[in-house]
Formats: sequence, structure tokens, C-alpha cells
Amino acid sequence: MNVEITARRLSVEPKVKDTVEKRLAKLAKVLPPEAQAKVMLKAEKRGFSFEIAVTARQRTWAAEATAADQLTAAQNALDRLAGQAKKTKAMVKEVKKHTPASVRAAEAPTQAAPRPAPRTPRSETVEARPMFDEDALHAFSHAKREVLPYRDPSDDAIKVLYRRKDGSVGTLTVV
Repeated sequence: MNVEITARRLSVEPKVKDTVEKRLAKLAKVLPPEAQAKVMLKAEKRGFSFEIAVTARQRTWAAEATAADQLTAAQNALDRLAGQAKKTKAMVKEVKKHTPASVRAAEAPTQAAPRPAPRTPRSETVEARPMFDEDALHAFSHAKREVLPYRDPSDDAIKVLYRRKDGSVGTLTVV
């Protein structure tokens, strides 16, 4: 892991530098290998402020702590960062546990999926009323039904208007 330590208005104690490097080396087991850490240590009125940000794979873990001495501030911030990294690792494991692996699915013997039972046709009794073609088409276009039977008054032939799968309308003539 690439670690960059910056100090503002003070010098970093060697013990703090060693602690940061050791703790981040331990966190490298949990974090992605290409992670980069940026550490900022500042002297303030009430003590030392320690900020750390680790960036890897579109994710940033950040922690900040303030304490009376440099080592305590570093340890507090690193504890917070470790908690965030472990929580992220646990979430990733949980997600992977619940998603099927594509390799396992390919290895499994493929069984033919059972065919669905054929649908039974719906039966309905409808009276074929006498209508002209234009009237039947008008009534059919405003209805939600799929089929409209009617009787042509000119020759008493039974005709059926039906809706095709592409949305157009077809006509059947029963002689």
C-alpha cells in the first residue's frame, strides 16, 4: 500500500510513523491491493489533529481524530478507519454469498425445464347482434375484448372481428 504522510506546522514522531505504517499494513489484508493512503497531521490549539483517507476502487475510507498527543490521535483515527474497512469487507462477502456464481451455474448439469401445462381455451357465449361492418368496427375499437361476433344484416352471415398480436384487426366470415 502506498502511504503518503504530511505534517503541518510540526514534525512527525518516528513512533507515530511506524504505528501508521504497521496498522495500514494490517489493513492491507482487508483493503484492495491498489489502495493509496494519505495521512495529514496538524498541530492545533487543543492538541493534534490526525486525518487519514484511503482510496481504492471507486471507494474512499476516511477518518479523523483529535487528541492531546500525536500517537493517541493516530491510533483513534486508525481504529475508525479499520472499522469502516472491515464493515465494507463484510458487506462485500455478504453480497457475494447471496449471488449465484456464473462458474457454478455453468458446471451444473443442465436439465430440461418442465413445459408449462397448455392453457385451456376460454369459452364464452355471446349473441351475434345484427350490425354493419363500420358499426361493428367502431364498437370493437372501443371495447377491451379480443373478439366481437356480429351478424351482417345484408346477407345474415356471421362475422367475427378479432385483434391480432401486432394490434391490427382481422375479420372472419362464417358462411
